[in-house]
Amino acid sequence: MLKKIDNAEKYIWIFAITAAIAAWYFSFLNGYVLTYNDAASHLNIARRVVDNLTPGVAQIGTVWLPFPHLLMLIFAWNDFMWHTALAGSIISMASYVITVVFTYKLILLLTENKPAATIGALILGLNPNFLYLATTPMTEPVLIASFALSAFFLAKYIKTKEILSLILAGVFVMASTLTRYDGWFLFACLTVLLLIWSWVTLGWKKAEGIILLFISIGGFGIALWFLWNLMIFGDALYFATGPYSAHAQQNILRSVGQLPTEGNLFLSLSYYIWSIIENNGFIIALLSLVGFIAAPFIIKSKQQIIVLLAVLSPFVFNVLALYLGQSAMNVPQAAKDPGLFNIRYGVLMLPAFAIGLGLLASRKKLFWLVSLVFVIQSFLFFRQGLPVALVDGLKGLENTKYTIEASNWLSKNYDGGLILTSLASHDAFVARAQLPMKLYIHEGTREYWQKALKNPSASAKYIATMSYPPDLVYRALKNNSDFINNYVLIHSYGTFGIYQRK
Repeated sequence: MLKKIDNAEKYIWIFAITAAIAAWYFSFLNGYVLTYNDAASHLNIARRVVDNLTPGVAQIGTVWLPFPHLLMLIFAWNDFMWHTALAGSIISMASYVITVVFTYKLILLLTENKPAATIGALILGLNPNFLYLATTPMTEPVLIASFALSAFFLAKYIKTKEILSLILAGVFVMASTLTRYDGWFLFACLTVLLLIWSWVTLGWKKAEGIILLFISIGGFGIALWFLWNLMIFGDALYFATGPYSAHAQQNILRSVGQLPTEGNLFLSLSYYIWSIIENNGFIIALLSLVGFIAAPFIIKSKQQIIVLLAVLSPFVFNVLALYLGQSAMNVPQAAKDPGLFNIRYGVLMLPAFAIGLGLLASRKKLFWLVSLVFVIQSFLFFRQGLPVALVDGLKGLENTKYTIEASNWLSKNYDGGLILTSLASHDAFVARAQLPMKLYIHEGTREYWQKALKNPSASAKYIATMSYPPDLVYRALKNNSDFINNYVLIHSYGTFGIYQRK
């Protein structure tokens, strides 16, 4: 029988839904929904499944994990939802609401204190960086929501020993493993933590059954991803070693000196800590750290410590990824080449901070201190102006202005025919042009793509390409006689050009 929702939780639901809608309206009104080029890519991946020269589920591809795109597919088939990016925004908004509500429920489960759970939910829900990301088709909101759900049901299982809660924890861990690779690290952490907890508290025989059940559910998504890559691309590790993989992208960044943290643990720690401070605020981060240190003296069940350790996994994962050169980041505090790049990753620690402050707020003497800190940090964010996650997207957009200028030109001047372009480089250009995806010849159109790179005039009326840094189309066609003899440049912006067949 379903448990009745109390009034406090109802208000949290209402607050979260209202905040998500208000944030989206502000973001949409100001043209901020697609500031990140990756946001356009995620939206297009979902759309290509139904609108493409070669439609089908294989369009999900291998660069990014599939779960967010499958969720967006629920709406991306609709032209209005695709053109406005609502197909992706609505998934992020729902993820935001789920995160706020289940963070409230988790703090309440740990402390049995509604005011503390409420202040924790507000700290998370009113963070401007999380609010902004919740309006975009980015994957971070889905990941954070799956983390929050996993943590809640894990805590519920530890408290009640109900097997359904363990199954649900495994299901949402599986969702995280199919959203971002951060989820793979969470799965590994929870497997180890659950093994230790169940062995110590229940004995080895029961521990075996618990771990086997959790691994079979939580790790199922990882196994599916290996199988998918094997079936579609002929290599189970294609996502890690292919030409569009993160490894290949990191090699490009490494060649131009854009991996300053690689092999440097101090820089890796400092970069991620600065991203945490920029996204969450120094006093929030510091006070929540105090909350985690004091947690053994606050929470009623010491067994729940494993949940608190689990929600800290994004910190370890991101520092390791920076150190190993598997992630790139730039922060304003960098000694060399200060700037912004992927600074939004710091928001992944927000649920942990909300929980840490919720734990402190559960002590009557500290409730008003936490409330005061929350008010001060909110004021500081207000004085700061645009949230840093949005500024990061806007600065990235400045470096790719062609995506706006050239896409506007194409949408106004297109008069029929197929368009050859590389989606690996120009997904944002395609998304902003808002022409049907079936008009494009790209990497995902298989034989159309291969033939067009050899003999473009046989199929493509237009070619959209960039000469520097050279994209796949430019590299294939720069010495191609068919391209040289049969196409003329009709529009250019910087090194990006649109050619038309004579």
